[in-house]
Amino acid sequence: MISTETFTRAQATMPTRRSTRSERSPRTTNRAYPLRGRLRCGICRRKMQGNYNNGRPYYRCRYPSEYAKSEALHHPLTVYARQNVILPLLDAWIARVFALGHLSRILHAMRDAQRQQSAPAPALEAARRVVADSKQRITPYRAALDAGADPTLVAGWITEAQTEQTAARQQLATASRTKQEILTADQIHHVIKTLGNMTDRLQAAAHENKTPLYADFGLELEYTHVSGL
Repeated sequence: MISTETFTRAQATMPTRRSTRSERSPRTTNRAYPLRGRLRCGICRRKMQGNYNNGRPYYRCRYPSEYAKSEALHHPLTVYARQNVILPLLDAWIARVFALGHLSRILHAMRDAQRQQSAPAPALEAARRVVADSKQRITPYRAALDAGADPTLVAGWITEAQTEQTAARQQLATASRTKQEILTADQIHHVIKTLGNMTDRLQAAAHENKTPLYADFGLELEYTHVSGL
């Protein structure tokens, strides 16, 4: 048991002690890993994790020994990739691929390919003919029914035509939903301008500021392990 006075004095000193401990041992600041979640190990296809080693940022893939026993992979227990080796090469590649002249050719080729894909396919033309033909068949079937034909037989004809028409309409509806929008000249110009500006920003940005830029480019990378990198 302690007195109230002793307990109060002890409580008063606790914030000071916490503050002193914090000043002596500051928390480690967050590390910058611009390729976090975008770099996979080329051996096991798992996402590599950011890790500082000897004061330098790396990406590593740790492959536990129990996995190695059960999987037929020649995978080191730990694969390391140095960030300061990858990023300059990556930035240079982006600058080359997204150079204005090169990018313009790529986008125009994409537009031409979209136009070719948007042309009516033989299957879609056949579906349209089925819809039109089924409509034409149903009219005389109903007339035959009115004229005294066997109702069961005519109902089977109508059901068959309606089933064919429904299937053809579903095929046309699916094709309409998946149809790609063809890039216009204005859209191509906007993409070129936007990606060109992003390339300039990427070249000038510090490593810790590149994460959103890589995300905008939609990068997905795979690291092929080479000893010494």
